Amino acid sequence: MSVDFKTALAKLEVNQLPEDWEWIRSSTMAKVAKYNGSEELYFKEFLPRNAMENIKAMVRGSRSERWIKQANIAKKEGFEVPEVVASGTFSNKNGYLVTASGPRKEVPDFLLRNDPTIDETQRQKWIVSFARYIGKMHKAGIVHGDLRPGNILMEPTEEGRFVMIDIERNSYHKKIPMKLVKKNLVQLAKKLSFREFTAKDRITFFNTYNEAYGRFDKQERKALAYDVINLVKEQNYWGGWGNVSSVADKRH
Repeated sequence: MSVDFKTALAKLEVNQLPEDWEWIRSSTMAKVAKYNGSEELYFKEFLPRNAMENIKAMVRGSRSERWIKQANIAKKEGFEVPEVVASGTFSNKNGYLVTASGPRKEVPDFLLRNDPTIDETQRQKWIVSFARYIGKMHKAGIVHGDLRPGNILMEPTEEGRFVMIDIERNSYHKKIPMKLVKKNLVQLAKKLSFREFTAKDRITFFNTYNEAYGRFDKQERKALAYDVINLVKEQNYWGGWGNVSSVADKRH
């Protein structure tokens, strides 16, 4: 049975749940619901961050329009994003999207050492695959606007299948400014505790990332590692302090 989008969207606009839909916890800047009927879909309404947002949208496009623009860029460069099945603007001028479901789990579910059922050799292979994915993303000129590990969905195939979400703040560059390279790497480090993602794991990730990106020489890689470590320390994000200098001290 196909989804009656007209009826569903009319109810969602006024904060009513249509049949077979459920609200999903999200940030205060969005309203999210999930359809659990014949197919799994996600609805997202972009709530204004401030009074100026609708005015800015007249120049930059709404957040839903920017999401679609960045999705097209990502797909053109070979990166998977959820398929858009409906989009538009409500009478309150808030944009919305309805997208198909991607993989049901996130990168940390498979890369962190907290699931005894995951084979360690396979986990290491996924770390390499994910690092290569991020390196290729940067090589393609794409900066993710909020590169928390949870914003990359993952299907645990042999090499790992990755799908990026929350992409409306992505940006595209011919050559990514260094501050944005560092920003993405710091964002990745925020939730990765050393108890679950060790210094060895980080060295594997960083070396593979650099090989895939292909931008920096050995000295530049070492300087980048130190800068990222110091930024993480300054923001008090690191999930544990043991061996925090190991990535930078390791010869590349």
